[in-house]
Amino acid sequence: MMPDYLLGVIYVAAAPVEGCMALVVTYLLHRLLSAFGLYRWIWHGVLFDTALFVIVWAVLVLVLPPVFPGLHP
Repeated sequence: MMPDYLLGVIYVAAAPVEGCMALVVTYLLHRLLSAFGLYRWIWHGVLFDTALFVIVWAVLVLVLPPVFPGLHP
């Protein structure tokens, strides 16, 4: 069974919700890394950002269900 979130009275699939959260977190990390000038040391910025997005999404998928068990019926 695929997990989904209960937002009010509407069930929303977990993948789009967690993907949007991962996108926001990745954007904030990108801004933070840019502010510190760490992108000078990265060979391919777009590839790095894509890998960072995948890693953040995987962490969210692994962390969110145990933290918020009430959202997954």
